[in-house]
Amino acid sequence: MTAALVELQGVRKVYRLGEVEVPALRGVDLRVAGRDFLALMGPSGSGKSTLLHILGLLDRPTAGKVLWAGEDVTKLDGGRLAELRGRRIGFVFQMFNLVPNLTALENVELPLIFLGLPPRERRRRAEEALMRLGLGDRLRHRPNQLSGGQQQRVALARALVTDPALLIADEPTGNLDSATGREILGIFADLNKQGRTIVLATHDPEAAEVAKVRLRLRDGQIVERT
Repeated sequence: MTAALVELQGVRKVYRLGEVEVPALRGVDLRVAGRDFLALMGPSGSGKSTLLHILGLLDRPTAGKVLWAGEDVTKLDGGRLAELRGRRIGFVFQMFNLVPNLTALENVELPLIFLGLPPRERRRRAEEALMRLGLGDRLRHRPNQLSGGQQQRVALARALVTDPALLIADEPTGNLDSATGREILGIFADLNKQGRTIVLATHDPEAAEVAKVRLRLRDGQIVERT
């Protein structure tokens, strides 16, 4: 069995709204190994985004453990979690989350600034990431000068520029037309064939079909694996 890259053991997440407790995850066990491609499926409120946030170290579980390469990171302080997240995880979101007044190149450079890379190395790596995704002629364009599909490619280049161990995508085609969405999904499939580990959350059964394994969530639990 391939060693786990990240593993959740008995993870529960409860949000507190005043005196009301809202359970989002109810004892989830999940193992993600290198080169996996998992799709999380389920309706709104099923726990998909919460599960992604815990896998991506953006949120902490209320109970249970999160293991990264066998290390329990549940109790790490915020600074160490941020460092691990910045070096090991890339994120792609439905709304692209690009900085509007920065060029495509500058947006892709941002994670490398936080890692402390010198300007010349940042520029080289950002240019290479954008060119690999077919955006070599859009380096100096700002987001409002790009189509939705081009913006998502920039966001994907930004997620990949640090060479993360895990790529997390939250509804990455949800803001795109069908043809562009299929194009972006094809890129994810190619990345996985090249060895990239991916966890993708989606409402769309067609989007989930590109993954190797589909996990269906309901009421904060994984209820089906196909």
